[in-house]
Amino acid sequence: MVLNWYPKIQAMRARGLSGGDGQAALNEAHLTPLHVAALDIDALFFELESFKAERGWHNFNLSRKAILDLLADTSWYRIQIPAEELSFRSFDRVRLWQEIAAALLRKYAERYYTFRKREWELPHLELRDLDENDANFPHADDPSGENYYRILIDRSREDIAAKLEELKAEIEAGTLRNWEFQGLKAIGFDAHLYRPLLYCDSAVVEIKPVPLNKGERDFVEDLRTFCESQEGKDFLKGKQIYLLRNMSRGRGVGFFEAGNFYPDFILWLLEGQRQRVLFIDPKGIRNLGKTDPKIEFYLTIKEIEQRLGDPAVTLDSFIISNTPAATMEMLWSISKHDMEQRHILFQIDDSLTYVGKMFAGARATAGGTV
Repeated sequence: MVLNWYPKIQAMRARGLSGGDGQAALNEAHLTPLHVAALDIDALFFELESFKAERGWHNFNLSRKAILDLLADTSWYRIQIPAEELSFRSFDRVRLWQEIAAALLRKYAERYYTFRKREWELPHLELRDLDENDANFPHADDPSGENYYRILIDRSREDIAAKLEELKAEIEAGTLRNWEFQGLKAIGFDAHLYRPLLYCDSAVVEIKPVPLNKGERDFVEDLRTFCESQEGKDFLKGKQIYLLRNMSRGRGVGFFEAGNFYPDFILWLLEGQRQRVLFIDPKGIRNLGKTDPKIEFYLTIKEIEQRLGDPAVTLDSFIISNTPAATMEMLWSISKHDMEQRHILFQIDDSLTYVGKMFAGARATAGGTV
């Protein structure tokens, strides 16, 4: 397990702390017995108890001794951090070490729990058909109000209410493509299994379920542009494409193998009796290590594919990074090409080509077929 502390150090320095670590090579270290002796173990225990409660892990037992045993064993983790941050020049650094220890223990707890959950759930893994009752779909007849869009505005904003009525009319008429008003945007995309998808960057409007963020919005619009281009039409000839926004924990499709990872989108490519299912997650990856379960999910998903054992179904995953490639090359010390081989594509660097690269990568892992 790798904990990269460089982004946090850089953020602190950007707020005015002195010092620099402009080296591309990242220093790796561990907490020594002297560091551990300075820590507040009781505080770490209670922080882990809180972490466990937030996730509902009621069957996960913790002990103070287990924390000490874990911190005494340096074989399971590496910390990427400037060497001076672990020096004993000032007692003020203890607060930093406490924060690092807590982050390490949270990561360990999550992976351990995930491993045990996987061990228990593995025999029950199965493919099932998607139907209209799936929790990823908005349901206007749901009395809880959890499964359809609710847009909350101040009563005085009659202008917004009037524009929303226009939006409703466009949806009912089937003419919606793009609708935008004062930071609220509705995206009509025929390939998505329901319309519209909503994006909001205004504090005036509150939307439930949570609307798309900027990276998600850009992905949907970039995918739509590709599908309407000549390149996209040529690629999709004889195929069908469907997209679905994947809801978060408790409702969407999650993968305990990758630390309860819920990719933002599920995309289906159908050709005859064969289908390829892509799990796609637009996100910033600056604070993730290159061995993070979300980053390595492109490997995990192939293991899941093998366990399912259905030759007509192929699974793939892609991270759509809105962190520039140059930043990640510095942090991870690997090339952009190597990251693309790990199914990490760059939304900003390659805004006009990354969707095509995604489909090319999906074809490559299927031996040249969809």
